[in-house]
Amino acid sequence: MMFCLEGCLKQLDQRRLNMAVTLGTIASALLGYSNKFGTEGQGSMSTNVVGLILLPISVLMVMYATWSFHRRTQMIRRREDGPFDDVRLPIILAIVLVLGKTTTAYCPH
Repeated sequence: MMFCLEGCLKQLDQRRLNMAVTLGTIASALLGYSNKFGTEGQGSMSTNVVGLILLPISVLMVMYATWSFHRRTQMIRRREDGPFDDVRLPIILAIVLVLGKTTTAYCPH
């Protein structure tokens, strides 16, 4: 039973890391696009702001997934019955991502 649980939790943390890397790639692309490279009309302030919001979020997601992986690994090694899932942080992350994406509507173009 422990092997099944351990495999499921590793897969969940791997998905969180994949999502964080994808989000970081999108943020880096937005920041690269927002720099004008000497030409007019390429990029805008809103892409710069969204990129600057999403990049730290992706770094925090990597830190959270790593912390979560190590915490769960220690719980499995100690054979604890404790709650292996985390409900609050993914909800907070979703709210922060929605707020980060809605800032584009209020940024000057």
